[in-house]
Amino acid sequence: MSRKAEILEGLGGIVPALRRYSRALAAGAGHALADDLVQGALQSVGARIRAKELRPADLAEAKIEAYAALTAMAAKRLGPASRPAPRHPPIVHALAELPFDDRAALLLVSLEGLGYDSAARILATPREALLSRLMRARAALALDGLHSPDVGARRPVSHLRVVK
Repeated sequence: MSRKAEILEGLGGIVPALRRYSRALAAGAGHALADDLVQGALQSVGARIRAKELRPADLAEAKIEAYAALTAMAAKRLGPASRPAPRHPPIVHALAELPFDDRAALLLVSLEGLGYDSAARILATPREALLSRLMRARAALALDGLHSPDVGARRPVSHLRVVK
C-alpha cells in the first residue's frame, strides 16, 4: 500500500475526533450540520491529496489539514442565527456566545488536546494570536456564571457531620 493510500485510509480513523470537535464548534446548531462539516472536510482533504495539491508527510499532518478544512467550512456556514436550544447545558450556551475564533481556539487546545503550534496552524494565525484567543475564551467562560454557586460550586461547610 502506498503512503498516500495509507494516509487516506488513516483519515477514516479520525472521524470520531472530528465529529466531537465539529459538534462542539457548532455549539448546539445540530448534529446534522456538524456531521455535514466533517464529511465536507474529509472529502476536501481527500480530493486535495488525490489531486496532489496536498502532500502530507504523514497522518498527523493530514489530520491537521482536516481540522483546518473543517474549521474553515464551519466559519462560513455557522452564523449568529445558529443558537442552541434551551434544553442544552449551560456550557453549550456559553460556547455559543463566544466569538467563533475564540471558540475554535479553545476547543482545539482544551477539547482536542492539540498543541499551541498545531492549533495556530489550523486557525492560520500566529501563535501569539492563538494564545490571546485562548485567554479571552477562558476568561469569558469563567465570567459567564458557569462557576456560580447554583451550578456545581462547593456548598458551604456544615457544622453537622455523619458519624458511623
